[in-house]
Amino acid sequence: MDNRASVSTIFGLSAIPLVIVMGVAIEYSRASEAKVRLQAGVDAGVLAGVRAPTAQRSAVATATLQGALAGSSPFFGAVSSSWTTNTDGTFTGNASAAYSTTFLEIANIKTLNLHAAASAAGATSANAVCVLVLDPSSSQTLLVNSGVTISAPKCEIDVASTGSPAAIFNSGDTFNLHRICVAGTNTTQNGGSVPGLTTNCPAPANPYASSLPAVSVGSCTVSNQNYSGTNTLNPGVYCGNFNFNGSGTLSLQPGLYAFKGANWNLNSSWTVSGTGVTFYFADSNSYIQVNSGVAVNLSAPTSGTYANILMFEPNGLSTSSYTINGSAGHVLNGLIYQPSRNITFNSQSNASSEGLTIVVNQLILDTLSWSLAPATGFSITPSGASSSAANERLIR
Repeated sequence: MDNRASVSTIFGLSAIPLVIVMGVAIEYSRASEAKVRLQAGVDAGVLAGVRAPTAQRSAVATATLQGALAGSSPFFGAVSSSWTTNTDGTFTGNASAAYSTTFLEIANIKTLNLHAAASAAGATSANAVCVLVLDPSSSQTLLVNSGVTISAPKCEIDVASTGSPAAIFNSGDTFNLHRICVAGTNTTQNGGSVPGLTTNCPAPANPYASSLPAVSVGSCTVSNQNYSGTNTLNPGVYCGNFNFNGSGTLSLQPGLYAFKGANWNLNSSWTVSGTGVTFYFADSNSYIQVNSGVAVNLSAPTSGTYANILMFEPNGLSTSSYTINGSAGHVLNGLIYQPSRNITFNSQSNASSEGLTIVVNQLILDTLSWSLAPATGFSITPSGASSSAANERLIR
């Protein structure tokens, strides 16, 4: 009897499970490789996102993930992702993708669902530019008059001017700063040597010239009003002159306040408060004038399009000036980005615990006490410092 046909049949039948096992092994190996690629993309996304301004983190992270996965077909179909800035400033990402199977279709398993997650902490560098004065050539672009106390050991003030003198420091001031960096070599120090002052020290370029949200200002919703007593205002487009007379309270509802040819004149004895507010000044004729005796407590949103932006304007406006007074004290939290403005902060004797990053054209400080830390999401790396990217780290 010829058994060769039977042996061949038995061998063929016994090989089927072996082929299936090998196929499944290859399938899971490829799926594992796809999972590794997805995880690497999320890792890169959170690291790129955490170093971006808060409002742009999700977009930056998504673009980074997509770039990392480019060319990964046929591993993935569509990849979905979500990104979150946490209350402690860390940044978390999650991504999911469906891996299409080949061998596992035999077992009616057509896809494997892949997931990757990661969190990153921001730079741990001890120092950041909290105040940046952009005018490149005028004299006394930073003027610090008597009676100024600034406590900001993890901050520096940077002055881009090479004018003569680029900055003036009068007597009776107290500085607890990491550094005062002046691009020029000529300064005036009327009260003696200023602690931490460094000259011939280039300031960083305008870091937000093209990264802040664009605003399309529509038609006016409120125009030319006089207020007294107790008032609540809502987000909208404000046009014309607004006077806050006598004494009163002003509560601002969360949202965007767009100024179009508008100014608010806040007179003495007013109390102004608002949480989650952003002011956008569309032109050089728009500003908020804060007069003596006004108490202001304003903080930017912590999420959304205008996250951590308190006041800003478009680039390219003509230069203009205004004053923020208020011996009753202010608390301001967020980014103040007004590169065309010459701003005077005056008589804020009780101001404390301000989380501010200020970018202006020129700056005058007069009789005030500040306790500063950089605004969340808007920490400016000093010129000459190593990239903060090296300090960002995965914490998953």
